[in-house]
Amino acid sequence: MSEKSKICYVLPEYDEKTGSHFFHLYELLDRASRGLDIFLVIERCAGRPDKFSIPFYCQRFSFPPLRFLEFVLILLRERFRGRRYFYTHYSYYGGLASWLVTRLLGGTAYYWNCGMPWLYRRPWLEERIFRFILRHTVFVTGTPGIAEEYRRRYGLKAARIRILPNWVNVERFGDTPPKEECRRQLGLPSDKKIILFVHRLSRRKGAHLLPEIVAGVTAKQKNAMFVIVGDGPERENLEFRIQNSELHRYVRLVGEVPHRDLPAYYRVADVFLLPSEEEGFPHVLLEAAAAGVPFVASDVGGIREMLPSEFHSWIVPSGKSGVFAAKILELFGLPLVERDKLELAEQKWVRQYDVSVVLPEFIGLFK
Repeated sequence: MSEKSKICYVLPEYDEKTGSHFFHLYELLDRASRGLDIFLVIERCAGRPDKFSIPFYCQRFSFPPLRFLEFVLILLRERFRGRRYFYTHYSYYGGLASWLVTRLLGGTAYYWNCGMPWLYRRPWLEERIFRFILRHTVFVTGTPGIAEEYRRRYGLKAARIRILPNWVNVERFGDTPPKEECRRQLGLPSDKKIILFVHRLSRRKGAHLLPEIVAGVTAKQKNAMFVIVGDGPERENLEFRIQNSELHRYVRLVGEVPHRDLPAYYRVADVFLLPSEEEGFPHVLLEAAAAGVPFVASDVGGIREMLPSEFHSWIVPSGKSGVFAAKILELFGLPLVERDKLELAEQKWVRQYDVSVVLPEFIGLFK
């Protein structure tokens, strides 16, 4: 057998109770450790990732200069131990330190980013660091279309870009108790048509549009209920707008839920809603598809590119609350046979992004 490639993986955070997409990273890394020799560096750590069969280091410093120095020292140590590949997910400190270590001692620094960062202003220094990392590492992102957008906007070299799609554990989202049982466990009524939102409550993810979408749907479908899962900066405003209107009768604000418990929420849903202003290759659409939940999603980032043409009628312009409401009502009105076909098509399509399929592509980056 060939010797395992030795890599150092920089993870922005570890929290086994996380409600974010980082849970998918934990699953991938756990499986990847069978084909790679991985050392994990965690920037922010809540608890200890003892369930991993991976050696790890949790950073101690929060003061930026000390955090960067700590990154450099740890990565230098791992480079001297023979690790040639340094893969950073999002972290600026990790990306910059990886570039410095590989520039001094050889090796390859990879940096993963997938979204629409050009839409949002950063402080001047932060923006300069971000652009420097993109241009001086091997850039990894989700789709060819997104890669081309980054290349064009940030002046990247095409030869130093790699494509790695996001993934989902299809079995975890598909193998759940029946809908009626999940609704009972979660305290949700069995006779409602449930629209599910699972994401950070921020403007980037369209949380500010939710009251308008709720109003548009419930004006015509009184039997609808919106279940909103997540937390974030828009939560207080969202609660105020809902509680001080008639909309509170149609909304259940759940808060953040540990990702390990999310499959039950997808199971109870009749429609999944993704009204984001910004996305890359959203894990939540893969989760909805794995659970067989029809969705309505914004036409942003890589969403149109990742979905086959048969689902494009459920992609709508970002920010158009009325169009989102109309599409949700259209899904409610589908004949049962058409809805069943749509659900089966989603579950068939998403298998290509199962973690077991994407795993060899991830390992292949380091060959």
